[in-house]
This record gives sequence, C-alpha cells and structure tokens, in this order.
Amino acid sequence: MPSGYNISYRNTEYTDCFTKSNTISILTDSLGGNYNIVGLEEGTDYSITVALLMDGAVTDRNTVLQATAEAAPSAPPSEVMVASVTSSTITVVWGEVPCIHQNGAITGYSVQYGVMGSGSTESMAVDGDSSGGMATISGLEAATMYEYQVAGRTSAGPGEYSSTMTTLTSVRAPTVIDSSVGPFSISISWTSSGPVVERYEVEWQRDSSGVCPDEHMGSATVSGGSVRSYDITNLFGDSSYSIRVNATNAAGSAISDPLVVSTVEAAPTAPPASLSSSSVTPSSFSIQWGRVPCIHRNGDITGYSVLVHGNGSMQMIDINDPDVLTTDISGLVSDTMYLVQVAGVNGQGTGVYRDLAVTTPQTVYLNFGGMNLPTNGLVNISQLGNSTDTGLVCSTDQSTDGTPTGGWFNSDGTMLSTSSSEGFFVSDGSDGVYLLRGSGIPVEGIYTCRATDSSGNSRTVFVGLYNEQGGEVVIGGEIGFTLVSELTAEEPQFTLSCNSTDGPATSVIWTRDADTVGEGTTVLNDAVAAHYTHTLTVTGRLGGVYVCTVSNSISTTTSSGQNIEVASSPTNLMVTQETPTSFRLSWTPPSPLGDTTGYTISYTGGGSSGSVNVAGGSTDSFSLTGLDSGETYTISLIGRSRHIPSAAITAQIVPRQVFVSVSSITATSISLSWSVSSGRVASWEVVWRPTDRGTESTSGPLSGTTYTIQQLDPSTNYTLTVSATNVAGTTDSTPILFSTASNQATSSSSELESGATIGGVVGAVLIIAAATLVLNVAIALLLRRQRGNYSTSAKRRSEMVGAPGSAATVLELSKLSDITYASPFQTTSNEAYNVVRGTGRTAEVEYEVPQNLPPSTSSFQPAAGDNTYEPV
Repeated sequence: MPSGYNISYRNTEYTDCFTKSNTISILTDSLGGNYNIVGLEEGTDYSITVALLMDGAVTDRNTVLQATAEAAPSAPPSEVMVASVTSSTITVVWGEVPCIHQNGAITGYSVQYGVMGSGSTESMAVDGDSSGGMATISGLEAATMYEYQVAGRTSAGPGEYSSTMTTLTSVRAPTVIDSSVGPFSISISWTSSGPVVERYEVEWQRDSSGVCPDEHMGSATVSGGSVRSYDITNLFGDSSYSIRVNATNAAGSAISDPLVVSTVEAAPTAPPASLSSSSVTPSSFSIQWGRVPCIHRNGDITGYSVLVHGNGSMQMIDINDPDVLTTDISGLVSDTMYLVQVAGVNGQGTGVYRDLAVTTPQTVYLNFGGMNLPTNGLVNISQLGNSTDTGLVCSTDQSTDGTPTGGWFNSDGTMLSTSSSEGFFVSDGSDGVYLLRGSGIPVEGIYTCRATDSSGNSRTVFVGLYNEQGGEVVIGGEIGFTLVSELTAEEPQFTLSCNSTDGPATSVIWTRDADTVGEGTTVLNDAVAAHYTHTLTVTGRLGGVYVCTVSNSISTTTSSGQNIEVASSPTNLMVTQETPTSFRLSWTPPSPLGDTTGYTISYTGGGSSGSVNVAGGSTDSFSLTGLDSGETYTISLIGRSRHIPSAAITAQIVPRQVFVSVSSITATSISLSWSVSSGRVASWEVVWRPTDRGTESTSGPLSGTTYTIQQLDPSTNYTLTVSATNVAGTTDSTPILFSTASNQATSSSSELESGATIGGVVGAVLIIAAATLVLNVAIALLLRRQRGNYSTSAKRRSEMVGAPGSAATVLELSKLSDITYASPFQTTSNEAYNVVRGTGRTAEVEYEVPQNLPPSTSSFQPAAGDNTYEPV
C-alpha cells in the first residue's frame, strides 16, 4: 500500500538569477490525487517530479515540465540615468529589470515623459531585451525642465516604472537684432533661448581689417532670462562691429550667429597725437602736429582746425587737406604768449583740441639818439668812446671755460661777421659779442641775439634798430574811409584806416566819440622802417568822430579825429505824374537835413535798371525819363552824405485807371472787356453780386482782358467791379450797376465805359440796363414810374435831387448833343449813380418819380403831353 507522495519542483530557466526548488511530502494511501503549488514566479519554466512512496520508500517517480503564465515586471529597470541633453532632446539609458522581478521575457521598455508640473505626459515604446536599453526623447522645448520614468515590458505589458527623474534641456541659440545705432553705441535685442535661462553673455569685437587695424572687443553678462536687450557703449564711431549673444543654463549654452553692425560717423574723440612749434620769431612761428589716432577718428579726417589765442584776439585757420600737418602763423606781437589749439575735422565736425603754449621772443627797440632805452638780460647797451657810437653787447654770461657766449644774426638768419658792414661791425669782447655802430647813418632793421641766459637756457632776443624820430611811433595823414558794401545795403559796412611809421606798433585802439570800439587789424608794410597800416571794419550806420591811437614801449600817438557822416532818410516817395516814358517823383527831405547832401534814385523794370544822383539835401522832386512804356518799375531813393548813405525807401507804380466796357447783356449773362491807362498788370479779378443781397461771386485771378459772367438771374439788378493787380497794389474800377433782361427780352450791346483813378472820388457808379436799343447815358433819378420817350439837348449844370431828410446826391449833366436820359433801374431813394455819356438815341423806358419830392428840389419837371421829360 502506498504510504504517500513526494512532489518536488524547481526553476529550470533562470538559474543565473535565482534557483527556486522545493519538495513537498504528502502522506496518503490514495493511489492518486492533486496539489496546488503556490509561490512560483510568473512566466517561469518549472520541472515538477511526483514520486510514489511505498512504506516510506520511493518506488516510482514521474517528471513533467510546466511554465507559469507571464506577468508585467514587478520592479523598474535599474540605473536609469541621462546620457546626453540638447535643446530639443534627452537621451536616457538604463540597466536590466532584476530578473526575479521580470515575470517573463523582457521584450522592450516604455518611457513616460512630460514637462515638469504640467500634469500631462507622453509615452514612447522602445525595443530591447532584459539587458537594459536606451531611448532619445525628441521634439522637446529648449531650456525646459522635463520629468520621465522607464518601465520594462513583457507580453503582459509594462511593469513598474522607475522613480520620477527630472532633466533640463539646454538653451537654443538666440537671434540678435539691432534696434538703434549711434556713433558710440549699439542697442541690441535678441530672441528668447527658452523658459529657463541663467544668463546671456553679449560679446562684441571691432573689425580691424580696415584702415584702422586697432582691435576693440568687450563682453557683458545679462543675468536671468527675462532681460533680452543690452546697450553696448563706449564704441568707436564709423567702425564695424561683430556682435554675438551666448545663452547659458545648467544644461549647456548656445551662441548666436554674429550680427555685423557699423556705428555712424562722429567728430573725432581724441586730439592730434602731437603738437610742437618751430621757427619762432617776434611776429610769427610755425606749428606741426601728428595725426589723430586712427581708432578715435570716428570717420575720415578731412582736415584740421587751428585756433590761435593771444593779445586779446583769436585767429582761426582751416586746413582742408588731411595730409597737411603744419602751418605758419604770422601777424603776432612780440613777447606775448599764444595758446595754439589743433583738432581733427571730419564730416561730422571738429574733434578734441590739443593745446600748445608758444611765447614770441621779446623785441628790444632801440634808437641811436639816447641811452635810456628798453633792454633785457641778454642785451646791454654801452657808450663806446664818444657820444655818437653805441655798442650792443649780446650776453653778459660766459661759458664754464670763460668764453663769452652769444652771437648776432641778420633777420634772414645769417650771422653777422666781424667785418664792417654798412655802419655796423661785430667784435668779440670779454663779456660777450658786441654789435657796434660806427660813425655815420646806421642800417635800420631787426637783428637777432642768440645767447645763453644765467640759467643755462638758450634764448633769442630780437633787436630793432631805428633812427627816425627817436623810435617814437608816428601816425601819418588823416584817417582813410572806404564804403565796402553796396550803396543800398540794409546794413552798410565801411572801413577806417590809419598809417604809422618808425617805432613798431604794439597796441592799437580805435574810439568813436571817445568810446572804445575795437583794436581792428594791423598789417606790417615795411619791416625795416616799421611802416604799419591799421584797419577798423564797422557794420551799420554808426556815425561819429573816430580816432586811432597807436602805442609802443617808447611812445603813444593819437590821430586827428575823423567825423564819419551818416545821411538821414527821406520819406513819402510818390509818383505824381507820368507819361509813357517818364515818371515825376516827389519825396519829403529829412528834417533836419543833418549830413544829407543829396539823393540817389535807383530803378528796375522792363528788363533794365539804372541810377541817378540828385544834388542838394533839400531837393524834393525829380523827373525820371527814358523808361519803357507799359512796364512796371521799382524805384528806391536813398539820402547821400560824404560817407554813409541812408536806408532806402521804395515806391512801385501800381496800375492806374481801370476802364471797363460792356459789350452785351442778356437775361442770364453780361460780357465785359477792360484795360488800364498805364502800368503792367499781373492779374485781373471780376466781382459781382445782386444789389439787394450781400453774397458776392468772384472770378479770378484772370490773365485776359475779357470775361462773360454766366448763370445770372433774369430781371435782377447787379453790381460789378473789375480789379487790376500787380506787385505794387490793386486798383478797382468804378462800380457798375446793371439789370439783366427778362426772359422775353433780346440781348443788347453797349459802348458804355467805366473808369477809376487811384485817389479819385469814391462811390461813383455806372448804371447799365439790358434793352433792345443801345443805351448811351443813364442818370439815376428818384422818379415816379411812368412810360414815355424823350430827347433833348442839355447844358452843363449840377442840381440836388432827393427827398427831404435823405442823403443828397449831386447829379452832373454834361453839354452834349441829342442826349437821351433813361432810368430803367429800379432803386431805393438813398442810392445815387453817375452820369454816362452817349450820342443821340431814343429809348422807351420805365422810371419812378417819388411822390413826396418837392418841386423846388427837383432839377426835372414833366413836360406837357406824351410823358416826356426835359432838363430845366
């Protein structure tokens, strides 16, 4: 009888990972049975053996192989880590899932990732085996923190994921944009490199391959990723710079492509490299300078600006050649310190000046008539044996070996010899080198003493020797006057000059009515005899007594006064008469006349110009003849004096009388033509309006002399005026009153004319009406409406017509033959009109007679029969 069974099992596949076996003894006398083995690993092959026990001893056994079903891994892969990071990818690697937890054959892995904190994830499947794997997560955002997990996968699906890990993607390269460029700065901005950026680094470098090889580079750090702009300053003008921006975070960095930007040109920011002087004399010296350092030129140097300050004035010298690095400065005063400044110039202006102080040597001026003359430490004067000989000793100092130092030189730089030379000779002495004057007339001029002073410094003294007037300055002749500007200049300019001789002029003062007005300019005409010309330039009508005072260390001399006269301006220049080729001008002379001695009339017009002088300050008229007919002239008048003219007054001839002719009137139009008695007309204008309404219509400016007014209202009263205009003014014709015909009336023509003269009676009016016959004369009478014909002859007379208390109107009748008086114009009792002339015509008319017109005030009485009126 069986006593039981032994059931044993073991893992047959993963012995390298683990071995799991067991033996279970079941005591039973049954010849069969079943048993559940638990605690096995999923997806694992097992060997199961069942042995029969007979009385406790194994008598038979049977073995089978059986695999458990696979399950998802119960542990994550080991050693999950990041292998590499870019701005858009993260590469992750991992090891195997512990074999005891694989729960089947590992066929691949699942990677789960997402932006940290977003709550959203994505998954990707990666093929692999139990040994581990690698995955590159792509399509990521730059500079962004991501979280990810990895799980092994069996046929049952992915198992347990690894713990969450985080990795930051690196930055993307920014793109640089310039926003503004100046001469010394460039402002830039750039695109974002991602959400998580620790800093941006801006780098710039000047292009040194051009004219200036100097390099200039720099960098700056912009912390944090929120600021994406920077102002690069302290750059050099007119230079090309390469700019890049490098973005950095914990994952790495990325640099932009270079942006090449050029700064704009600016004035130089550094002075010339050097500045020195040479050939220094009492009245001149030369200067030399170096170029502006290349990197500070800020553009192409086009020249240099030289300023010389000293003796109370400033001299400006423009050097317009960039390769000229020297200039001579003259017209200076001896023994004077001058400040010289030199700066480079380019297209944007003047740069920084370099300064140099230069002191002109002293000139000792001596005459041979006395001994008490200016000297200095290098030149001593001594009496030599007689009262006529004078000796000049150059340097009283000696060298260390006892040899006298110093020497005498001509003004041209040649050394004077010891032989006699036209009254002078040079001799060595124990205390220096003598310049001796022998008997006779000495040679005047400037001589140079070069010696060493007591401090051992080499010095130069210029000695001027003169023998006229004891060396005193002398002003010869009276002050000269020159009118520099044109006669009609608004602000005249004139120059005054005086001459001085003998002693050198070291100071010049000009005064006007005892008030100082300036130093003017001085020109040396003769260096040997010290002949100078001193000039003062004056702008404006500044009359008065001018005096020139010239001084040097020996004397001061003042010129006689020169009274500069200024004419006063005339007024009220008018044209009083005119012919086709002449004007009669009149004006009001100034009162009082003052310095005015006459007048100059200037005229332009008709393509020609001219001027005429008129004598006499009290003259008040002149006829200007030989003009072109029909031209417009501009006339100016100035007062003249011995020196300065007055300001000009002008007159221009305006169009004179305007004549208007009416050729036809219809119910809706009137045709006009016009002309002027004299004067050129630039344009015409026609203005009209209904008499009972204030609205005006205008046509113009017109260039022709005819016009037809259209679209008028039938049976309506109108007023029109024609104006002529040129640059001198505008003249209006006499107002014309006309009445359009009714729609049934035919057109009419008229030879009526209206003339207006400047300054004439204002308010004269011409009346014209449209009728079937030509109307020659119209008189506005306040008459009662009647109908009739009349024809009569008139004598010249004037009468008052009007109702009592109303404005009286003077009507004038001229002596004519067979005049027809017609008043078809409907009017009010206060309007009055002119008389127009014509020849014998008869017309059928309508007119009104005031009911309250007293017979005594009327010039007209009705005739008996047929409603005909005749003048009394």
